[in-house]
Amino acid sequence: MRLPLGAILLFIVTAFAHAAGRETINFNPDWRFLKADPAGASSEKFDDSAWTLVSAPHTYNDTDTFDNWSLPGHRGEQQQWSGRTWYRKTFDAPVAWRGKKVFVEFEAVRQVAEVYLNGKLLGTAKGGFTPFGFDLTPHLKIGERNVLAVMADNRFQKDPLDPALAPQAATNEKTHPNLAQLSKALMEQIPATLAELSADQIPWNNPHWHPAHGGIYRNVRLIVTDPLHVTLPLYSFLQTEGPYVYATEVSEKSATVGLDIPVRNERDTVAKFEVQVEAFDQDGKSSFAVRIGSQEIAATATKRFTPRIVIPTPRLWEPAYPHLYRVVITLKSDGKPVDTTEIPLGIRAIQWTVENGLFLNGAHLKLRGWGQKSTNEWPGLGAALPDWLQYYTMNLMREAGGNFVRWGHVPGGPAQIAAGDRLGIIALQPGGDGEHDTKGGAWQLRVENFRDVLIYYRNHPSIFIWEGGNQKVSREHAAELRALMDKYDPHGGRAYAHRRADAITAEFMDVGIGTEGGREIALLPVVEGEYNREESPRRVWDNFSPPNFGYPEAKGQTYQLTSEQFAVNQVSHYVKKLGAENHTGGANWIFSDSTSGGRVAVEVARTSGEVDAVRLPKEAYFVTQAMFRDDPQVHLIGHWTYPANTRKTIYVAANTERVELFLNGKSLGLGQQSDKYLFTFADISSEPGELTAVGSRDGKVIATSTKRTAGPAVALRITPIIDQNGFVADGSDVALFDVEAIDAQGERVPTFQQRVDFNLTGPAIWRGGYNSGKLDSINHRHLDLEAGLNRVAIRATRQAGAITLAARAEGLKPASVKVSSTKFTGALPAVPSVNLPKAAPVRAVATVITNAPKKSGALMLGKFIKTLNYTAPNASIVHVEIGARDGKNAYVNTDSPFTNLPSVLHDGDWVQADNRDALYSAVDFMEIAVSGGSTVYIAHDNRLPRPAWLTKQFTATTTTLAVLGQSFTVFKRTIATNGESLTLGANTENTNLTEGAMYLVFVNR
Repeated sequence: MRLPLGAILLFIVTAFAHAAGRETINFNPDWRFLKADPAGASSEKFDDSAWTLVSAPHTYNDTDTFDNWSLPGHRGEQQQWSGRTWYRKTFDAPVAWRGKKVFVEFEAVRQVAEVYLNGKLLGTAKGGFTPFGFDLTPHLKIGERNVLAVMADNRFQKDPLDPALAPQAATNEKTHPNLAQLSKALMEQIPATLAELSADQIPWNNPHWHPAHGGIYRNVRLIVTDPLHVTLPLYSFLQTEGPYVYATEVSEKSATVGLDIPVRNERDTVAKFEVQVEAFDQDGKSSFAVRIGSQEIAATATKRFTPRIVIPTPRLWEPAYPHLYRVVITLKSDGKPVDTTEIPLGIRAIQWTVENGLFLNGAHLKLRGWGQKSTNEWPGLGAALPDWLQYYTMNLMREAGGNFVRWGHVPGGPAQIAAGDRLGIIALQPGGDGEHDTKGGAWQLRVENFRDVLIYYRNHPSIFIWEGGNQKVSREHAAELRALMDKYDPHGGRAYAHRRADAITAEFMDVGIGTEGGREIALLPVVEGEYNREESPRRVWDNFSPPNFGYPEAKGQTYQLTSEQFAVNQVSHYVKKLGAENHTGGANWIFSDSTSGGRVAVEVARTSGEVDAVRLPKEAYFVTQAMFRDDPQVHLIGHWTYPANTRKTIYVAANTERVELFLNGKSLGLGQQSDKYLFTFADISSEPGELTAVGSRDGKVIATSTKRTAGPAVALRITPIIDQNGFVADGSDVALFDVEAIDAQGERVPTFQQRVDFNLTGPAIWRGGYNSGKLDSINHRHLDLEAGLNRVAIRATRQAGAITLAARAEGLKPASVKVSSTKFTGALPAVPSVNLPKAAPVRAVATVITNAPKKSGALMLGKFIKTLNYTAPNASIVHVEIGARDGKNAYVNTDSPFTNLPSVLHDGDWVQADNRDALYSAVDFMEIAVSGGSTVYIAHDNRLPRPAWLTKQFTATTTTLAVLGQSFTVFKRTIATNGESLTLGANTENTNLTEGAMYLVFVNR
């Protein structure tokens, strides 16, 4: 069985890349590994023969993840093994390498990597998510055996927990510090230099943001080339930038392609050479060629070449037509090729506008997609995934209609970005951040990471935005990061951005990153960074479905949504926060369930994903299909296998004009339409048979969705999912298997939830799957099916052969399936390509095609608020929002939607404060400057006595506001002078109070 990606993916594989003087070698297989830190492990003479044989991608946290509760308070999974470990690889350096340059490239190692060759320390990399490399040549023994050793350290920050409390106890200031308090404490421990910075002091190395999966969890390659060569895009340790390609003056008639080609001569003498550049389109046809002849370069020198070429009728890159050119750069000396490298080129013009969002190639484009952790973690596999599984997740996004991904809050990896290039998924690419500014060695690492990310990924057309941070930073820090982008990617047409920015950070930004539909900087375009952060597991259908009948175990938790409620809420979240036609759109948070950042104590993951942790779709996934795709879509939410006499509301998501529901051929009428995409059918009585939703437009049926009643489960069924290149015996490849309970007609039984036992024979390693609501379900030979289905994984060994997976469950006919692993030939990881439409799309060009202009100078925070100074404990995340309306959150730290917002407040600015600061005492709690002619409104909790500053400066009105179930009285004051500053005090002057909501500040005309 082959990977069901449809016809859109073609995989191109070579045994190795060996083109005109440069050889790229797959260095993933056959490392020796030890989960310990023995003395002398870096020495070439150390005896590692008893160590475990592994292949990269590899992590030593594959089977201790998704097995503990996801701790509330956003703390993530903290019970993971951490420490210093070792990898060693012995290899021969053939005589053919004499006189060559040999580099090693690691796509990433978590979290700190010390790299040694033959006992010599090459360097220490601390980014954890950033590619890096070393020159092996000075210490390489030609014609002999060599040892490359890597110490991988994944020690990580752990939130302090009160040992007297259950680990999943809710976070509050009395029991556990909140994130802002933890960040402040961490800052006090940051050393002055990067050399002193330890793994557990790195701001993003925290389960708040990413599971702490250690190891060489991405690909490793050797690059062998001539001493006269095009440099590599690996700045740290090599101080080289690699080639840069870009397109300017883009139109459908022509485009100017510019290149920056750095050539280095590490021969002992002056080198004479020429440079040849040729670009090939996706059909393999030559699109342009350039020859730069008769060049000389001194020994140890670097020379840059910057040709520019105008090409007619370019094939433009966009999500609906992600056309890629291959730009091949060849150096020739004495008429012979000595080095060749290849880089991608996507020709596109990006423009951002405040009023209408994003224009791509002159046409308005709505971004629809998700935030996703670049760890992309998977039960039983951790973050160590073969490239095809990275593509698998990205393609699920594409099939749901997605065209955008925000990698959070560290950079997406090479396979993920390359998949976005080919699948047409636009990326927001960070450099590396947690959720706060930092200093000393941590800031130095953050700067170096951002620089390295810019250089490594700047040729990828799918990247539209460089994220400087998940939070605002100081003016000096923002200026420093922006300068790096201007230096290393001046022509890529990309934007620089922060989330939760202020006017200081915004001075250097091109776009803002919003949260929950917010817009923090009024005069900047906004792209949504994370909306719809609710949570619900796949296994829970609704309140009427056995065996759970709702989600009773989550009672009292932050989120108690069934899968049905979670799916229905997708519609209102999208429409109300991003649905306006002129809105840029952006990222739903998140795509797949993750072990980081959860808030429901009865789950082993944060269940905010549209797919679960093994990428099985929830009902919410199909709802996003109905909203995000342009072709006709109808999805009947849920199933149709209910107990007798069940009466319930049926929901349908569709992008059609009307939806009619039929039960066994009889019409049940038209659905009540709301939020454009949701159709509701109230009080439907269950009846065995077939329930069909029929979508129509202009009186014509254009799409249908049918659910059938399943009978009792009688058998199991197993379906394998394997890469199109087969299951390769390279020691790291993965095969997946879907296991279902089916009835006598072969229909999956959606309410089946029962244990299944597995037996695996043949050359493969069992990795299993998980149960979302159970502790310690990982890596066992048994697993419960959830909603009639689950998915398990096996890893390849280094031995090829036949493999059989069998499954059995009490009372059901067992199932088995056979697959075979194939011999590893040395092939590099596969590269996906897309079968493009026969013709490029017809664009509704609405604006002049131009690259995004850079912004400079101070900007207003809101339409009426000029400046804000907020001094309470959680000041780092408090900010100004614009466009107050129902559904927007009053507070930044909790779901607190406005309802029945008074008209005087509607469409105004407001300070999105942190409700945890409600009882904080300060005379100068908040300072705010507003434009003349504005009115400042203060909504104050009626449970609290009015502070003196409020009654002296503001006048009470008869207007009231309800937030979080509490009543607030609105006070007002009109400001006549432009830029007048107000100082607002504490929420209450009574320090003995124990409850009360933080006041809200609105400004309107």
